[in-house]
Amino acid sequence: MFSKYLTKIVALDNKWVKKLPVETLFTAFQKVVPLVIINVYLHLLIKLFFDPSAIVPAIFHIRLKHLFFAQNLQFLTSAFDYLILAFVAALWTKGYLEAKLDDLGHTKDELLPVLANFALALSYGFATYTYANQSAIYLIGVLFLTYLSNLSYVYLTKWTKGKLNDFGFAYLFWAATILALSTFLYSLIPSQVSQASFNALFSMDFFSHWYGLVLTAIFTPIAFVLGFAIPTDLTVSATDLSQVNANLNAVYQAVMAQLPHPQNPYSVLTTSALIGGVGSTLALTICLLFLKRQKLRRLGLWSLVPAVFDSNKILAYGLPLFFRPLMLLPMVLASTYGTVVTSLLIKFDFLRPTVFSVPIGTPHLLLAFFASQTPLDALLATVLILIGAILIYWPFAKQLEKEEANA
Repeated sequence: MFSKYLTKIVALDNKWVKKLPVETLFTAFQKVVPLVIINVYLHLLIKLFFDPSAIVPAIFHIRLKHLFFAQNLQFLTSAFDYLILAFVAALWTKGYLEAKLDDLGHTKDELLPVLANFALALSYGFATYTYANQSAIYLIGVLFLTYLSNLSYVYLTKWTKGKLNDFGFAYLFWAATILALSTFLYSLIPSQVSQASFNALFSMDFFSHWYGLVLTAIFTPIAFVLGFAIPTDLTVSATDLSQVNANLNAVYQAVMAQLPHPQNPYSVLTTSALIGGVGSTLALTICLLFLKRQKLRRLGLWSLVPAVFDSNKILAYGLPLFFRPLMLLPMVLASTYGTVVTSLLIKFDFLRPTVFSVPIGTPHLLLAFFASQTPLDALLATVLILIGAILIYWPFAKQLEKEEANA
C-alpha cells in the first residue's frame, strides 16, 4: 500500500519538476548552495557565540564584549540572506528566459531582465529588513514577482517579434515599471507579516490543545515548502507566548505544580516538530549520510551541524525542499508524528512539559532535556521521536538517491 502511494507521489514529483519554470528554478537553487553553506555557518557562529544570550558563553560563563561587532556581523549575514535570494532570482531569470526565448525562436540578450530581477529581489530586503525580523523572508512573494516579470518580458518580446533593441528605451521602460511596481507592493507588507511574529495568535487557547498543535504541525511544513516565512513564535520567540509564561509562574509557586497549559507550542512543537528545522529535517540529514551517492552524502555532511542546531537551509536549497511534492509528504508526516507522540506523553503524565527558558542556540534536540522537569524522560522521548522521523524519511531519501543515479 505504501509503495503504491509512493509511486504516485514520485510520478507527480517527476511531472512537476520537468516543467520549465520549476526545472530552471531548481537549477538556480542548486547553483547558490555554496553561498548558502557560507551563509548558514555565519549564522551559526553568531547563534552560538556572539548573540547576547548565546549558548557557548552561557555554558562556559564567558563574558564577551562584542556588542558592536555582533550587530555589524548580524547585519552582514542578514544582508547575505537577501543577496542569496537576489542571486536565485537572477539565475532563474537567465535560465528560464534562455530556454523560453529559444523555444520561441527569438535571440535576445537577457542581461537587462537579469539585472532588473536581481534588483527586484534585493529591494525586498531594503523594504522589509529590521533587526527584529530574524531574516524572516517570504521566498514565495519574491519568486512570484520574478516569474511575473519573466512572463511580461517574454510577452513583450513576442508582441514586438523580438525587434526591439536589447537595451532600448522600450525595455528600459519595462524594467523601470517592474521595479516601481515591486517596490510599491513591498511597501504594502504589514510589519507584523514581515517580522513573522504572531504572538497574539499563538497565545490563543486553541494552541493549548492537541488538535491545535497537530494542525500547526501539518501546516507549518506546507508553509515552509511553499516559501512562506515560519513564525518566530514557534522558534526563537516561543518562550514569549502567554501559555509558557503561565506555566513558568506556576512552577515558581510550586515545583511540581499542575501546569495550566501543559500542551503548548513551546512544550510540543518546538521540542518535537522542529528538530533540525521545520519538518524535523535532522532525520533527513541523517538519512542522507547513509546513502551511496556521494553528492547526497556530501550534502548531508555539510548540513549535519547546522541541522543539529535547527537550520535546514542547506537542504532547502540543495535537494531542494522548496516547492517539492516528494519532500513535502515526509516533512508533514515527521512533524505530525513528533507532535502526536509528545502530546500523548504529556497528556498521560509520562512526561513533564518544557517550562524553562534556555540560552539562544540550544538545539531543539536537547531543548526538552534542558527545559523539562523530567530531563531523562524528555531525552528518551526525543530519541523516540528522532528514530521515528528517520524511519519516515528513509524511503524518500532512497528515492532521491535513485533519481540522482538516473540523472
